Amino acid sequence: MTDEGLSIFEDADNEAVETKTPSEAAGTPAPAVATPAAATPAAAGPSHPAPAAAEPSHPAPAPGPVAAAAPAASSVPSFNPASALAGLPMVRRGGYDKDTVDARIRQLATDRAGLAATVTEHERTISALKIELEGLRAELAENKTPSYAGLGGRASAMLRLAEEEAADIRTAAKREADEVREQAAREAKAIRADAVREADDIRTVQLKQIEEQRVRLLAEAEQERKHAAAEADDLRAAAQSESHQLKLAAEQEASELRTNAKREAEQLRAGADREVQEARRMLAVEKERLAREATDHHTAAMSETKRLVEEAEQRAASAETRAREITQQVTQQRQTAQAESESMVARARREAEQIVTAAQNQAEAIRESSEAEAAKKLTDMRSEVEQLTRRRDAISAQLSSLRDVVAGFSEQPE
Repeated sequence: MTDEGLSIFEDADNEAVETKTPSEAAGTPAPAVATPAAATPAAAGPSHPAPAAAEPSHPAPAPGPVAAAAPAASSVPSFNPASALAGLPMVRRGGYDKDTVDARIRQLATDRAGLAATVTEHERTISALKIELEGLRAELAENKTPSYAGLGGRASAMLRLAEEEAADIRTAAKREADEVREQAAREAKAIRADAVREADDIRTVQLKQIEEQRVRLLAEAEQERKHAAAEADDLRAAAQSESHQLKLAAEQEASELRTNAKREAEQLRAGADREVQEARRMLAVEKERLAREATDHHTAAMSETKRLVEEAEQRAASAETRAREITQQVTQQRQTAQAESESMVARARREAEQIVTAAQNQAEAIRESSEAEAAKKLTDMRSEVEQLTRRRDAISAQLSSLRDVVAGFSEQPE
């Protein structure tokens, strides 16, 4: 309910409290409330036998003022709580429009003010009945020989009209109190249902957003993990391919060097043999020289071949070392990517838990605020019902006092 609507209800409550019965205004305490069942015997007349109807010594005063002062039961404005919220436009997820609700509250306050005016009119009627009763007492005091038969009929008419008016007032007050109580219960239930539904909608939307964000983050983390794994596989494959190619190249080069060295050695050996054979045909000294030269040349060739083989093996070992370094680098990059992926997943889970906690706190705050508002409105309605009940009891007490006075006056001896 808006602040403007609450202020309208408070003004109407103050107006109802300021409206007092004549007995309250004069400072007279209200007597005990008499139920309709207890008041019936008093209205039936005195306990001694009623005197026979006799011709009055003077005409009884006409009960015209009493009948004219009694209002009809249909003059009490009816209040229909079922139509209090009918026709209100719905806005913002099941809520009511603020201006329309304020206008409807002002209309309800006007209707209640009309009811208070009707109760005031009934109080004026009771005051008129009291004034007329005082006139009857004065008239009886002036007449030495009053007609009790005429006085009994007039008193019966007054009591009957007073009882009918009191019954109408009690019925209207009870009906209005029941309608106000039912309306308050329905409005509190509707407010609570709207709050629960709105909290459920907010929780559902936020949970959906959290789930979408969680799925998106998991998909991104999975994509990053796959990308890192693919990159690591590519690096590993490239390193293995390069290492294999280096090994093949080194082996091929070493094989070619060994083949060339062997061929060259064979050629040199064949040449040396030819030279030896040629030298045999020459001088023995030349043979020895050629033999030494051939031996020296062969030794140099073998040394060169050994050097080339060792160089090829060193290149192959260097290639293997490089392959191991590349493999270690790829393994380290894959571990780093996996750690980053796990960190992203953990951060996404923490953010999701924080969002869920915030949504639950917001829903709980909305529910508590709605329940507090409904409880306050129900308390205001109950206070209003209690005021109407006290006013009804005061009217009933005044009518009971009026019956007692009339009954006591009718029981006076002739």
